[in-house]
Amino acid sequence: MTVRRLGILVGVTLGLGCSAAFAATLSVGTGHLWAGSQTLTKATCTVTGGTDTYSDEKTSADNSGSTTLSEQPDSTKRQWIFLRFDLSSCNIPATGGADSATLTLFESSAPRNSRTLTLAPVLATWPANLPFATAQALTYGTSTASVATGTANNTALAVTVTADVDSFVKSPATNFGWRISDGGAQAAQDQAVFSSSEAAANKPQLVINYEK
Repeated sequence: MTVRRLGILVGVTLGLGCSAAFAATLSVGTGHLWAGSQTLTKATCTVTGGTDTYSDEKTSADNSGSTTLSEQPDSTKRQWIFLRFDLSSCNIPATGGADSATLTLFESSAPRNSRTLTLAPVLATWPANLPFATAQALTYGTSTASVATGTANNTALAVTVTADVDSFVKSPATNFGWRISDGGAQAAQDQAVFSSSEAAANKPQLVINYEK
């Protein structure tokens, strides 16, 4: 019995000694450690102008060459703005998408009382000459952004459109731009007028921030 206990004690002692010796030989070479950091490249793309027009319920005139874009909600006299930007020149990687995107519109003539305009993605191509009946027949996505017109003339209005632009970047074939409209009740002097891509200055502008 004494011999057996002694053998067990020796075995345990040897085992512990081997473990300690093994642990003492472990080491990590400094060549396998990395203390640096990865830097993502930020970039900005600005697109000015775009393709735009407005559709007027009271006339079938071609408004694609107008220097202004008009919008109002009045029954039988509704006006809708259509706006699209070609993003191909930005060369934004589809895997990166848009971190932020801001649409700026220059309001040359504001309504008497502030109105809320909504932007809805257009889901099909539209012609430059866009009669109201054709505009009504187009399909639209859910309104994704809105902006208050305010009441001051000659004002720049900024609209956050990140979600839509991110989608356009990742799926360019879905980029048909937006319809801008006023879904509120009609009122006196409720028309808002903006500079178009044909204007000499203050054209619509889209600024996109993204990662390369």
